[in-house]
Amino acid sequence: MKNMGVLAALAVLLGGCASVQPTLPDDYQGPTATIQDSERRLERGKANLFYLESIDGKRIKTSRTESLSASYGQGDSLETVLLKNWVPAQREVFTIVGRTTYAMPMRAMTGTVYEIKGDVDFTPEAGRSYTIKGHLSEDRAAVWLEERVSGKVIEKFEVEGDSELGFFEK
Repeated sequence: MKNMGVLAALAVLLGGCASVQPTLPDDYQGPTATIQDSERRLERGKANLFYLESIDGKRIKTSRTESLSASYGQGDSLETVLLKNWVPAQREVFTIVGRTTYAMPMRAMTGTVYEIKGDVDFTPEAGRSYTIKGHLSEDRAAVWLEERVSGKVIEKFEVEGDSELGFFEK
């Protein structure tokens, strides 16, 4: 059991070493939109997070990694950090994710983790705000991107049945 804790900690540390890109290129001067992440709190040390993971295949800083970093050393208390990403108002492929997140890596390894993700190929409208929302349960998993003011769903990914990750996928 001790080895499992060491492996879990090593996986989290090595995952944090991956290079991430800014959501707006340094030289970008054009119009922008925002994409806001969201959560559904399940308990003090556990939440379902719905977040932007990458843009055109380039990994970015995520609410999940920021939440895990903010929770480090806090025991079983998950401090969620929900990001608001400024993105170019141009056609891109946005990877959105819904995932169960625990404060403690060991709880994630022994607990239930649901995940769903999908690629949204669209052009955000300049000045508009969008929110990533979702639902994760034993019976159904869904994640979608919606326009914040109108609630209009841009694209939704849904799976009926089990979306639980296996031990080595966590």
